[in-house]
Amino acid sequence: MAVHIDSLKRLCLLLTLIYYCGLLDFATRLVSGRATDVLAAHAAGDPARQFVGVLLLLLAIFLLCYERDNRVSTSFNKDLIWWALLGYLMLSVLWSYVPAITLRRVVAFSTLVLSAYVLVQSFSPLSLLRFFARAVGIITLLGLLLVPLLPELVLVGGGIRDQAFVGLFADKNAGARNCAYAFLLLFGLVSTKTGLDKGLMLILLVAIAFANSATAWVMLLAGIGLITLLRYLHATSAQTSFNRLMLFAVLLILGCLLCYWLYEQLLGLLGRDPTLTNRMVIWQLMDGFIDIEPYWGYGFGAFWASDAADAFVSRWGYIGNAHSGYYEAMLHGGWACLLLVVALMATGLWHAGNAYIRLSQGQSMAAPLAILLLMIPINAVAFAVLNHNSFDMFLFALMCFTASRLAAEAQPDNWRVV
Repeated sequence: MAVHIDSLKRLCLLLTLIYYCGLLDFATRLVSGRATDVLAAHAAGDPARQFVGVLLLLLAIFLLCYERDNRVSTSFNKDLIWWALLGYLMLSVLWSYVPAITLRRVVAFSTLVLSAYVLVQSFSPLSLLRFFARAVGIITLLGLLLVPLLPELVLVGGGIRDQAFVGLFADKNAGARNCAYAFLLLFGLVSTKTGLDKGLMLILLVAIAFANSATAWVMLLAGIGLITLLRYLHATSAQTSFNRLMLFAVLLILGCLLCYWLYEQLLGLLGRDPTLTNRMVIWQLMDGFIDIEPYWGYGFGAFWASDAADAFVSRWGYIGNAHSGYYEAMLHGGWACLLLVVALMATGLWHAGNAYIRLSQGQSMAAPLAILLLMIPINAVAFAVLNHNSFDMFLFALMCFTASRLAAEAQPDNWRVV
């Protein structure tokens, strides 16, 4: 039976790789091409994704029930905010503008959360992050190799980003972020990099350059700086590491305030307009819709599939999300949902900080901690957290569960893990 369970865990790992790293989406595009009616395609869903998603959900539930040991129970209790968020999103079916869509989105989001949780409890967490970083690098290489063969599927066709690299991912901006995440994980997790790691890091840089994504470049530069500093600040003494982390937090807050004051100048250096490619215009339009349902929202995933979005679609066209995870949280579930998302991100940072301080090899937590910090501004300009089928959200869940597991395994009496 042990061999059978190990095989199921590997199958779960394989399915998440296919599902969240773009391979299934690319296979659908390869067979049927890009959807011409994006609104109808999003509302109907993809049968292949639905089948794999249901299979993955059932597999995750089975593994979760089978592996009920003390470690899982302890970590489960540390992640109560996740289960509170899932419960609230399930309740949003009751007031949803389109209950059928909300129910499907809740099932998809539950699949993501439970599969990430099971994987972190089934494998070495940091090795798991390294695996997905390398997988994204290899998938990116395949996308680059397909540029001369299938340019219509791996490059943007038309618009201001014409011929920008998409690769096997569903979206250009999301793909560029995925490459940046993978690069930062390889940069921070692997102390002695192999030839494969160095080659994949170079490939990821090339892909980001071809994607023409300013967000990804900011992520890279800021992430490398944060990881380098966090690795340097970690000390053999837990108390010293704590003191240095507090100093780091103060300096980071001051740096964020400085960036806020120099906002327009920094955007000019990056070649971006002050509206962030019309995002601010979109957010201003969203304010009116949020004011209609400020407390409970429209139901998880229901706004863009409901008649409530008609006024926006007729003026702007269908864009599928508000290009901000915080705005999307308000649309999904109002202020309560936004507070849960903020609490979720804060809890993830808390656990990552605890693991960084308490673990004897706390430098290994520098990359997850840095990426969790970066996801705060990333979620402001992209729909990352709460996105039920994105690699952003899957990686966020992996890192949060990794942090909570490692923090739970740390010894509180002497702040050290041998």
